Amino acid sequence: MKQMDIGVVIKKYRKEAGMTQEEMANRLGVTTPAVNKWENSNSKPDIELLAPIARLLDISLDTLLPFHEKLSDTEIEEIIRKMDRMFSEEGYEKTYEWALRLIKEYPNCNMLIWQTAVMLDARRITDKCTNQEKYDKQINAWYELALHDENEEIQHHAAEEIMLKELIYT
Repeated sequence: MKQMDIGVVIKKYRKEAGMTQEEMANRLGVTTPAVNKWENSNSKPDIELLAPIARLLDISLDTLLPFHEKLSDTEIEEIIRKMDRMFSEEGYEKTYEWALRLIKEYPNCNMLIWQTAVMLDARRITDKCTNQEKYDKQINAWYELALHDENEEIQHHAAEEIMLKELIYT
């Protein structure tokens, strides 16, 4: 999702510190091309270098490794469009597995969880997915998670989906 890449962060704070790529490389014991690759997002620094880089740039690891707990509405819309394409190009199973990984990455983003559950639930039926029961437990768990969101709109929509499923399947 549109997070600031570690390379962008390194470049920004290196320049703010008035350091050249060569100076940074020498202090960290790496090559100048390595620093250049990080800054251009062609590679990432080794995990052992993260703390030394943060100390050298006088920033926290949280600043060096930008993390966003929730996605923006625009990012969620992009994900849903990608899911729609994936269903056509790669099928239900691969799209479902991709969605599982994505939700593990953003476990507190209930808007994403709810919209993913709706999309997977609808496609499970319309795409004539075999072994639909295989997916029921996880999709229902996602609806339950969305029920507890602070956003009443998400709560309402999740409750509607749960009630609709109960009407259809009972």
